Amino acid sequence: MFEKISLSRKRNPSIFFTIYTMVCLLLLSSCENVQQGDTTSIVLTGKIINPRTDHVILRNYAGIQDTLKLDHKGVFIKKYENVKPGLFTFVHTNEYQSFYLGYGDTLRWRLNTKAFDESLAFTGAAAKENNYLIDLFLEIEKSNRSLLSESQREPNNFKKMIDGLTEARIKKLKQAARKDNFQDHFVENTIKIIKFNGWSRLERYAYTHYGKNEILKSDVLPSNFYSYRRHLEICDRKLLNNYAYRTYITSLVSNIALYNCARKHGSGKAVDRMGYDYRKEKLHVIDSLFTDQELKGLFAGIETRNFIRNRKNAEEIKNLVSEFLKISEDEALKDNITKMAATYMNLDPGNKLPDFELYQYNNKITALSAQVKGLSVLFYWSNENESYALRIHKKVNELRGKYPEINFIGINLDDPTSNVWHEAREKFGFNESSEFQLVDSQSISKQLALRNDNRSMVVGPSLTIIDPNINLFHYQIETTLLGYLSR
Repeated sequence: MFEKISLSRKRNPSIFFTIYTMVCLLLLSSCENVQQGDTTSIVLTGKIINPRTDHVILRNYAGIQDTLKLDHKGVFIKKYENVKPGLFTFVHTNEYQSFYLGYGDTLRWRLNTKAFDESLAFTGAAAKENNYLIDLFLEIEKSNRSLLSESQREPNNFKKMIDGLTEARIKKLKQAARKDNFQDHFVENTIKIIKFNGWSRLERYAYTHYGKNEILKSDVLPSNFYSYRRHLEICDRKLLNNYAYRTYITSLVSNIALYNCARKHGSGKAVDRMGYDYRKEKLHVIDSLFTDQELKGLFAGIETRNFIRNRKNAEEIKNLVSEFLKISEDEALKDNITKMAATYMNLDPGNKLPDFELYQYNNKITALSAQVKGLSVLFYWSNENESYALRIHKKVNELRGKYPEINFIGINLDDPTSNVWHEAREKFGFNESSEFQLVDSQSISKQLALRNDNRSMVVGPSLTIIDPNINLFHYQIETTLLGYLSR
């Protein structure tokens, strides 16, 4: 029965939706049961080398979210009482990683932000488990990159390869668990990481093998290709600490939504994966898969925000937000999404950008309008995301050489009371005459819905918005810029 859900590619609409609903209920059958177990007291302590902010965040998505301040040496320490063992999430600026909190006295870790994952190491309670987890993460990342070239294998061959890889990793984990006496909770959680990663590869196969245009050919996939779904447990919020979980949900939702849209239009050729219809279908799939309102809101919110950020059609943004509001029951989240949409709609092409104030490199204040002379590209960056700051400046310097008639203006989002921006001059190789810093970064960032990475705008004279969200790393960026120049 399970193989006949939407991904089995059956063509009878009534059977399709009836069985799809039955399967969604099957997926959710274990959602309400959360295992209970013993608790533990533990001291967490760590050292961050080259910290990017003055704090780290710890959370388990089941009641614990804690902000821990770093001292002047980059050290934090905190004691927790009655904590249930399991996976937690560690966050520092835009970097995050899963770690295991088990039985013991003290867990210590150390990392260098210049090589976040590679440098992260643990000592103390559950150190062996956590170091194994980091090694597994790095291995999976490397393996997933190599698997991209394997997508042209025939379905049975591909599934056999993925199943074999998953089984081998679980076997290796159990061998290490016996040798190093891993805690049982850890083994259970790590097996889930391994399985979710393998299932993500299977969910992505149809698109990578057949392509968007021919996605309906995936009707011929073997009946057992997605058989693992019989045992899915995706409604536990603590799974958010599993770094393979979100990737899996994204792959599952994308796979179902793409097929459903292609089926509706008769071909994948008619489906715009950046378009409104596809994103609306993704919201409907999420609504069907989750009864947990927090998880439903989280994943539906991610899809809606991404659409708002990348779509330039105000009416479609308004319509998708309306679909989101039907799904979510979280009033705070609904308010957040609505305000975000309003902000982006105010930035529609043809509207005018606020004439905000900027610090010049000599600390004098200037207005944005005084710096926008003709066609201008505004690119925003923060030292908190150093890798992006380096990439964007390198790309802008390249484009400046090719298009001197375009005014590229760098705008820093860091705290103007610190010296970070001035210290970045040599590191990022910027031109003082075309680099500025927001005077009121908090207020303007909200008005412009700014994030710390990958947000650039094209404006014309009088601060008229031409493109509110241009990707300077897009492979057709030069064609786009030439089009704006020829207007």
